[in-house]
Amino acid sequence: MKSAIRKAFLAILLSLWAGFAFPQQNEIKPLDAEGLKGKIEHDIVVAQDGSGHFKTISEAVTAIRVYLPKPIKVFIKAGLYEEKVAIDGTLTHVTFEGESPETTVISFGDFASKDNMGTFETHTLKVLGSDLIFKNLTIQNTAGPVGQAVALHAEGDRLVFENCRFLGNQDTMFASGEGSRQLYKNCYIEGTTDFIFGSATAYFENCTIHSLADSYITAASTPQWADHGYVFMNCTLTAAEDVSKVYLGRPWRDYAKTVFINTEMGPHILAEGWHNWSREAAETGSFYAESNSSGPGANPAARVSWSHQLKSGDLEKYKKPAVLGGLGRDADFYGNRWFGYEKDNSFNLDDSFKKDVKSFPQIQPVRLVAGDALEVFEDVPYKSVGSRELRLDVFKPKSSEKSLPTILLVHGGGWRSGDKILQRSLAIRLAELGFVAVPVEYRLSPEAQYPAAVQDVKEAIRWMKMNAERYGLDSSRIAVSGSSSGAQLVSLVGLSDLPIHEGESELLASTKVQAIINIDGILAFHHPESAEGKVAAEWLGGYYEQIPEIWDEASPAYLAEPDLIPMLFINSQYPRFHAGRDELVKKLGDAGVKHRIHTFPDSPHPFWLYEPWFEPTAQLIAEFLGEVF
Repeated sequence: MKSAIRKAFLAILLSLWAGFAFPQQNEIKPLDAEGLKGKIEHDIVVAQDGSGHFKTISEAVTAIRVYLPKPIKVFIKAGLYEEKVAIDGTLTHVTFEGESPETTVISFGDFASKDNMGTFETHTLKVLGSDLIFKNLTIQNTAGPVGQAVALHAEGDRLVFENCRFLGNQDTMFASGEGSRQLYKNCYIEGTTDFIFGSATAYFENCTIHSLADSYITAASTPQWADHGYVFMNCTLTAAEDVSKVYLGRPWRDYAKTVFINTEMGPHILAEGWHNWSREAAETGSFYAESNSSGPGANPAARVSWSHQLKSGDLEKYKKPAVLGGLGRDADFYGNRWFGYEKDNSFNLDDSFKKDVKSFPQIQPVRLVAGDALEVFEDVPYKSVGSRELRLDVFKPKSSEKSLPTILLVHGGGWRSGDKILQRSLAIRLAELGFVAVPVEYRLSPEAQYPAAVQDVKEAIRWMKMNAERYGLDSSRIAVSGSSSGAQLVSLVGLSDLPIHEGESELLASTKVQAIINIDGILAFHHPESAEGKVAAEWLGGYYEQIPEIWDEASPAYLAEPDLIPMLFINSQYPRFHAGRDELVKKLGDAGVKHRIHTFPDSPHPFWLYEPWFEPTAQLIAEFLGEVF
C-alpha cells in the first residue's frame, strides 16, 4: 500500500515538474530578472519579441541559480541580440541553444583601443563557467579591422560549442584558461590575425577555419605542463579571395602546442607552415605538428625544420578522449562523458573468430536465429540518461502460461567495446531451455566511466521487476550472467548494494538477484593473477597507483560485506580471467553458499562464442539455475 501511494505521489510530482520545466509556448509569461536573480532552476526561453521569459540573454543569465542542482536549457529564439554577455564561474550545467547560427546572433563591437579597455574586455560573449553547452549560435564582434576585438572569450572547463559561428577579425576567439578543456564541433571560425589564441586545451572537430587576411591562424600559449594545446581534427582551412600568405600558427608563448590532423588546407597556407614569432626559444619549446594534411596548402616536405609530421603510432594520443579526458571523473550530470563518445566496435564476433581460429582451427562461431517457438522483443528502452536511451532485448518461450525464471545477460569487451548482440545466441538458446533471457545494453567507458555501467545493469534489473507481468518473468527468480568484463559487472551487481553501485532511480523495485553466472570474468582488478592496466584505467578513471580505492571498490572479491548468493564460474584455460575467484569462492564456502567452478581446458578466452563450448556453456547455466531455482 505504501509503495502504491509513493508511486502515485511521484507520478504527480513528475507531471507538475514537466509542466513547469517545459512550458508550452502559450503558457510562457515574462519573468522579472532582478526579482528572480539567482533563483531559476528550470528551462527558460529568450525572445526579443516578448514571447519568452526574457527579452535578453543577459537577463536570463542573471536569473539562473548558481551551481544548478540539475541541467537546464536556455532556448534563444531567432534575433539579433546586441548585447555583451558574461557568464560567471558560478554558472554550470546550462545549455544555450539558438534556433540556428544564421538566425540567432549575439553581437557587440568593443575593441582594445576603445577607452583603453585592452584585449580581454572586448568580448561579445565571455564564458567563465564550466559544464556549459552552446548550440546553433553566431557570436560576432563587429568592430572591424581595428586591432584586437574578441568575439568569444572562453576560460571555463568542459565547454562544448556545437554548430556555432565565430565572426571577427584580429583575436576572434580567445580559447584560454590553464586547465580549461573545450570542444568545438561543426563550427565556423573566421578572422585575420591570431584569431584562435590562448592557453586552453581545445579540440576542433569538423570545423571550417576561414582567413580574412594574410596573417596567422593560431597563437597558442599552452602551459609547459599541458599535454595538448589546440588539436584540429578533420577540419577545412579556407580563405577570402585575395588571401594567399597564411601561417598555420605562431607561438604566443614558448611552449605552444598546435596539431592539425586530416585537415584540408587551401592554397593560402604558406609552404613553411609555421612561424616562430622571432623567438628561437619557441623553436625548441613549442610543438607544431601535422598528420595527413591534404589540399594545395599541404606541403610536409617544405615545412619549417622544427615542426613535426606525426607517425601512425602517434595518433592515439590525439583522439578526443586522450585530449579532452582526464585521469579523474569526466562525467557530466548524467554520468556520460562530457565531450561525447564514438562507439568502439573492436570487440565483435567476426574479428574475434579471425583471431582465435588461428590457434583453435576446430572452432565454429555461433549465430543462432530465434525460431517460431520464441517470442522476441527487441530494443526495448529501459533507462534514459539525458537524451540517451539504453535498450534491452527479451527472448521468451511462447508456450509458457506461467512466469519463468529469468536471466539478464551482459556482454564483454573490456568495458570499452562490444554490443548486446554478442549475447543474442546464448539468450536464444537459454530461452529454448525454458528461461526468459534478456541481453542488455549499457554505457561503455568511451561514453561513461565507472560506476555508470554498474548502475545501468542494476536499473535493468529494476525495470525487469517492474515489467515482470508484461514479459512473463518471475521477479523472484532472476539470475545475472556476464562474459569477460560483463562477468565482472554482474558479479559486482549481484554481490554489492553499496549506494555508489545502486545509483538513483524512480523505479520502485530492488536490485537483488538470486544467482550470478560469471563466464571468464575477473573478480579483482589489482591481484597477482590479474593483468589489468590501461583498459581498466580508462573505465575506472585512473591507474591503481592513482586511485587504489576505486580499483578495490570495483572488485567483487574485495567487497567488505558482499551479499553472497549462489555463483557459477565458467572459465577458460587462462588464470588472468579469474583473478580473485579463489578468494571469493572461499567466502562462499565459509558461508555455506552454493557455488560451482567449471573450466574448459585448451579453450580461447571468448569460448562462449564458439562451438564446441557454446552448447556446454548453455547446459551448465541451465543445470545450475535449475538447482538454485
